Amino acid sequence: MSHQAGESKKRVSEGAFRHYVFDASEVLTEAKRLLQKVGYELKPAAYIGLVQPDLRAKRKVQGRTYEIVGIVRENMEQAVEALIRLAAIRAVRKDIDCILVLPPINEYLLIEFLTEEKGRWFFGTKDAGLTVWFCNPEEHTTMRVIGAPADPDFHQYFHMGGIGFDGYIAARAPHLIKERLLAEEEED
Repeated sequence: MSHQAGESKKRVSEGAFRHYVFDASEVLTEAKRLLQKVGYELKPAAYIGLVQPDLRAKRKVQGRTYEIVGIVRENMEQAVEALIRLAAIRAVRKDIDCILVLPPINEYLLIEFLTEEKGRWFFGTKDAGLTVWFCNPEEHTTMRVIGAPADPDFHQYFHMGGIGFDGYIAARAPHLIKERLLAEEEED
């Protein structure tokens, strides 16, 4: 038991903003495990437009095909580049779910990132139709942070089901929603 506790401690960073530390390969393996559990078939991660995703999977159900592509990163510093790449994929293929897959990160840093500049990254991610997941390979859990796959059967497989950042924005930062609505009205 103490050996497992030692292993777990290695997974948490030091410092004021502690977070999980996993290699991208571990996060990718966990994301693939989840996709297969939901019933998706893993496909080669071929280029879509100018971008090659890290993972690609399809599922056919009742005459409908659902496809997911994902880019895996290890931390928030790498998130912006990945979101831009996913937006490029989305521009070419509007019919697929585009997922940024990260290990669980510090809640404070997530809130700061998504609400900075009037919610630029939160609203930009939603506007582009992108999704963000946190995968914890050690606990075999995946949380939906922003957005959700089109496949309705998928939702029951998420840790803490329907909880996402939308609820946080509505409850804790309604001023960002109000500012955005006012800005949209001014554009019209």
